[in-house]
Amino acid sequence: MAGKADWVAMGMPTEGLLSKATIQTIVREVPVCRLEDDVTDVKSRIAGDWTFSVVVDPERIVLGLLDLVTIQHSQGTVEDLMKPAPLTLRPSVLIAEAIAYFEQSDLKFAIVTKSTGELMGAIRKSDLESVKQEQS
Repeated sequence: MAGKADWVAMGMPTEGLLSKATIQTIVREVPVCRLEDDVTDVKSRIAGDWTFSVVVDPERIVLGLLDLVTIQHSQGTVEDLMKPAPLTLRPSVLIAEAIAYFEQSDLKFAIVTKSTGELMGAIRKSDLESVKQEQS
């Protein structure tokens, strides 16, 4: 397991708000849908900054992700077209860690769940960049 020296060597913050802030503080609501939903209905729920809907069960446990591009010209149910088991982050992840993760990947967003798998929302790469600029 990496220690404090590794953290500092990676250029991560050791003082100030960014060193202790977690992604829980910037989680946003996201569109949701159920397995049995018709994708035509889901298209109308996807709006604003989001280009996807999170597939959840009745307890809001994340089952998958439905991308707007995938369903744009498709018909059927969410279950037929969703991508199962999307990457998720826990709300306790430090903002600085999330920034480093996004900088090393092509991802534009991440789903945030409790340890039980229950959906809390999502964070966008642009949200993290804004926080980083505010702290600089």
